[in-house]
Amino acid sequence: MMEKTLPVNKIIFGDCQTVLQNLPDNCVDLIVTSPPYADSRKNTYGGIHPDNYVEWFLPKTTQFLRVLSELKT
Repeated sequence: MMEKTLPVNKIIFGDCQTVLQNLPDNCVDLIVTSPPYADSRKNTYGGIHPDNYVEWFLPKTTQFLRVLSELKT
């Protein structure tokens, strides 16, 4: 099986639910998110109310943990 080559020192912009599925395990040193702004950025996030934020955000963390390298930043 051929290993996927990833760009070095490059910001990958996109919806994490789409982008992270295409990355191999343990390949990312840093993930930057923009919580807790989902409620105030209705056009970007669909207006996630603070009471629903954790329920909305937690499923994304499975992929975050999978792709993060041992540095886990």
